[in-house]
Amino acid sequence: MSGEIITIIISALSAAIAAPIGAWVGRKLERDKYRIELDRLRAEMKDKLAEVKSHELENVRKAADILMESIVPPLKAEIINLRNDVQRLNKAMERIWGCPHIDCCPVKFELLLPPQGRGPGTDGDDGACGDQHPNRKPERGKARCDPDAGDREPWGDSDGD
Repeated sequence: MSGEIITIIISALSAAIAAPIGAWVGRKLERDKYRIELDRLRAEMKDKLAEVKSHELENVRKAADILMESIVPPLKAEIINLRNDVQRLNKAMERIWGCPHIDCCPVKFELLLPPQGRGPGTDGDDGACGDQHPNRKPERGKARCDPDAGDREPWGDSDGD
């Protein structure tokens, strides 16, 4: 009987010791298993992020290509048109100085105004000839500051020649 009691005591002690040790070993193995799974998921996440970044860069490249194909050529054409218009304007401005009506030319007065002060009355000269009001229309059939309109000739002497 004493052998049976010793067997029961040893069995109970080994069960009492084996249960926590088994639980600890089981948790350790589970933790390692989850750590391996977590590392695998982290590696997948890094791959996905790298893929997303590459798609993002590809989208940016496509957007730049679309910009270069659809927006830049019309802008270049517009710049060319503006340059041509500026060249025509420069030629017209050069011809102003040879015009016989330069003394009372409203275009010349408008071009001589400073850029920030555009508008009548900013520099004391509103672009009108003599006492004419700038908004008043010239008499029908006669041009503004026409030499035949009266005795006053703004670009020459008033002897009628």
